[in-house]
Amino acid sequence: MEVDHIFDVIGMNIARCLNDSNNHQIILTSRETQLYIDVNTGEKLNQWSNPYTGNIVSVIHVANDPVQSTMSTDKFSIKGYLTSENQIVLPIDVNLFYPNPLFENETLRHYSKEKFYQAGEYFKFFTTLNQITNESLTQVNQMDLSWTRISPILPWMNMSTQYNGTLVFSAQGTKISSLTQIDQVLFNEIIKRIPIYENAPNCQLDTSSETSWTYFKKYFSEYLSNTQEFPIPKSKEDIPCVHD
Repeated sequence: MEVDHIFDVIGMNIARCLNDSNNHQIILTSRETQLYIDVNTGEKLNQWSNPYTGNIVSVIHVANDPVQSTMSTDKFSIKGYLTSENQIVLPIDVNLFYPNPLFENETLRHYSKEKFYQAGEYFKFFTTLNQITNESLTQVNQMDLSWTRISPILPWMNMSTQYNGTLVFSAQGTKISSLTQIDQVLFNEIIKRIPIYENAPNCQLDTSSETSWTYFKKYFSEYLSNTQEFPIPKSKEDIPCVHD
């Protein structure tokens, strides 16, 4: 099976946990962005020369705002593994299977032909036992992670109906205390185009989570223009809180 290194990625997630004691759950609300990077130059890709089709397409970078989930405080648990006296690994496997939001539209189906979207994201978080067992802490100060994602071909690549293939993302990261610590290319993008990513949402937002597929659907006309740079600029929250 042929495997090609087609681009690099740099990204970040900024999140906030909210304690919903009335419903015995924790609400996780976040924003996540990821840039597709030229393997040779290290620069952000705005146009991509698809080596499989020969076409030049606009690159739609990840701008998922928000990404939200809830976790029951009655039964939620993560099984950790001690690797030394004070080092622990926390694995989280996320297997995704749901109707493809592009499939019902005949035009959009050309960019993503599967009736159901199926993917997997696999995380391993590395931290210290004394941090996660310290009830006086509201957050851990040190956390490293590995991330693997297996997914269909992205809609903006415009090759779904011509080629069968799978994308494999493999990355690593760390928790930071300041936005200035992230990669300079990503930092510049956030400051100049999407400053809303400087902070996590303050509440559970009254909307469903954004994905690369729903974002593509939302900005399909901009994608077709071949002149729009992504992600679309966003500086202020325009989504109300739940129950507002």
